[in-house]
Amino acid sequence: MKLLTWLDKRPLPQCASISMLLNLLVEILSRRSIVAGLGFLFANPLLFLYNAAIILLTLSVSMACKRRHFVLIFISVIWLGLGVANCVLLGFRTTPLAFIDFQLLKSVDSIITMYLNQIEIILISLAFLGLLAGIIIAWKRTPKKKPKLLAAISAVIAIAVFVASSTSFLVSAQALAENFGNLADAYKDYGFAYCFSRSLLDRGIDKPDSYCEEEIAGILGAIDADGTLTPELTPNIIMVQMESFFDVNYLEELSFSENPVPIFTKLKESGAHGFLTVPSIGAGTANTEFEILTGMNLAYFGAGEYPYKSVLQKETCESICYNLRELGYTNHAIHNHEGTFYQRHMVFSNLGFDTYTSLEYMNNVGYTPIGWAKDAVLSGEVVKALASTPGQDFVYAITVQAHGKFPQEATEEMQPITVAGIEEEKTQYAFEYFVNQLHETDAFISALISELEAYKEPVVLVMFGDHLPSLGIENEDLLNGDRFETEYAVWSNFPLKVHSQDLRSYQLSAYILQQLGINNGILTKLHQTLSEQENYQAALELMEYDMVCGEHIAYGGISPHLPTELQMGVSEIKVSGIRWENENAYVLGEGFTEWSQVIIDGNQVNTMFIDGKTLMIAAEEIVSGADLVVAQIGDKTILSETNIFQCP
Repeated sequence: MKLLTWLDKRPLPQCASISMLLNLLVEILSRRSIVAGLGFLFANPLLFLYNAAIILLTLSVSMACKRRHFVLIFISVIWLGLGVANCVLLGFRTTPLAFIDFQLLKSVDSIITMYLNQIEIILISLAFLGLLAGIIIAWKRTPKKKPKLLAAISAVIAIAVFVASSTSFLVSAQALAENFGNLADAYKDYGFAYCFSRSLLDRGIDKPDSYCEEEIAGILGAIDADGTLTPELTPNIIMVQMESFFDVNYLEELSFSENPVPIFTKLKESGAHGFLTVPSIGAGTANTEFEILTGMNLAYFGAGEYPYKSVLQKETCESICYNLRELGYTNHAIHNHEGTFYQRHMVFSNLGFDTYTSLEYMNNVGYTPIGWAKDAVLSGEVVKALASTPGQDFVYAITVQAHGKFPQEATEEMQPITVAGIEEEKTQYAFEYFVNQLHETDAFISALISELEAYKEPVVLVMFGDHLPSLGIENEDLLNGDRFETEYAVWSNFPLKVHSQDLRSYQLSAYILQQLGINNGILTKLHQTLSEQENYQAALELMEYDMVCGEHIAYGGISPHLPTELQMGVSEIKVSGIRWENENAYVLGEGFTEWSQVIIDGNQVNTMFIDGKTLMIAAEEIVSGADLVVAQIGDKTILSETNIFQCP
């Protein structure tokens, strides 16, 4: 008590003491281990003190406030809350909490029930309400006292200068990194406070020291930016990004009652394939997607950044879609999940897609025991996209079936594949659920290939996993020794020579195009020309900065890529008439799904899906002369509407 009283009279030592304690607690939570948290303190005392100094900087603001104790409590609660949130999040995925996760909350809202049960949601809600009540009580009961402003402001400035100079020194001494190639490892190596703060402040791509017109011109000359090839053949190109997909036979200690991925195994044996190094594990589908589509290395962006939630919200970006459009291709995106997830319904316009078929535009969808759409529906949707235009098509399909959270109890009485080599029962259930979902995704690959074998136009199919699942897999568990590696495989319905090569995800599109004699796009040419050169990464970083955050020197000052008029679904949804029967009215038309909603004079009415050509509403809802439309609604968002049909 004497110590606490002594500290209370000395605000700066009090803040310093609390910051040390908070930092230890946050590290214990972030590492989900008391031993690991203490290990960071003793193994890296300098970095521990540096992280404590970051927390101290935020706490020191309290010294300039009349309600010093309240502000101190409030900021401490924020840090502890971040630590708890990170601890909980790491129970579902491998990637730690970053500031971008708060921007993704809108997307998470629609899938929260797949990760938390109703009791857990209620308990979290009650805990939040209790915390809010505690903050209100603290506000009312903590005393007011006039601060010594000059001393307080001086202390805050001094701590800020210390943190800034320490950051610069530690970065130059290579004790800290500014760019995180692996976010999970960065949090372990450098501490939560530093990494989370960097994710808060770091956005976009930092301007390289060598950025200037001469350097950009030199790169453009080295890759012959104006030299575009004329390919002999421009086949349809299909890329299938498979959720959490990898060859589980690489898991050393496990065995399976049968091969969970026989089709993918056969494809690797008979055609081109290779390891694909992706930017994340356990989560981050959209970031693998971004690298594949744009050819950009995400490592040059901010810590934990999702370009779908930052730069692509308002700006276009060079992509394989824009590059193939120059050759007459139509670009389609397909995903058997909600269209608003990662705000793809907005972002895909800035990536050059012409159509986007999300779950809301699909019929005959099956679901996994935990509620994810099954991938079998995608084979028909891919063929539908190919058939929607007379010319060549680029199709980017994204699966979702093998998505976590993986259940730790039996979800089905009979599963065809069992797993041996796991001692803990809950982990066994999770792995068996996962491999059986993979098995069905593998069957989808077989069905898609069967459809494409007989397709009259030439087709190249590229399949790859977006990341490994969040199942506690470490490097030492894998025969290939790298949990950031998935695989890709290439198939075609015509003779095509493609050599096998290990790649990074941002190289895959350029590599596939190179095998087809296509080099459209500056980044495509850069990857195809400089990937073996010493200046490869430096040139890539310069070009990425110029295109995303710079002056568009490579484009002559103005980006040539304009947002597309993104059409939801490949075929138009139509209303053709209304039929009455007793107390019901049937809206007739084409392209309806379970997500179709009748709207009359701007008001949604209770709608029942009958089939792809029929919706049922109450007859009393129809008013003569009223404007009727059918909207596709996902996550409370209208994705598209039909033309207005005037009620008779």
